[in-house]
Amino acid sequence: MVLFQTVNALAEALAVGRRSGLDPEKLFLTFAKGSANSFALNNHGLKAMVPGVYPERAFSTEYALKDLGYALELAEELGLRLRGAELVGKVMREAVEAGHGKQYFPVLAKVVDRPKEEVGS
Repeated sequence: MVLFQTVNALAEALAVGRRSGLDPEKLFLTFAKGSANSFALNNHGLKAMVPGVYPERAFSTEYALKDLGYALELAEELGLRLRGAELVGKVMREAVEAGHGKQYFPVLAKVVDRPKEEVGS
């Protein structure tokens, strides 16, 4: 759950950076020099999201969504509402609906970077 939310945050930063004209690799390497440095940044961000490489037969969006579902079920049993986890679940479902279900889960960056009018409000 924590990893998926971190990857979603990276996808959002990547989209803002690209649309602002920043070089994605330089942006993420800059993050790596500060408190945003993480396993997710170095392994999912720099190796998959920056180059846009989301192979099948890696940890798929469908599997990630299943695992996230377990965390959300537990939270519900405990009487908790995990808004961040709910949001990343919504983004993952959008990725599956867009045909990326079998691809490596950081592919959610593709749906994060869609124009606002394609996504709705």
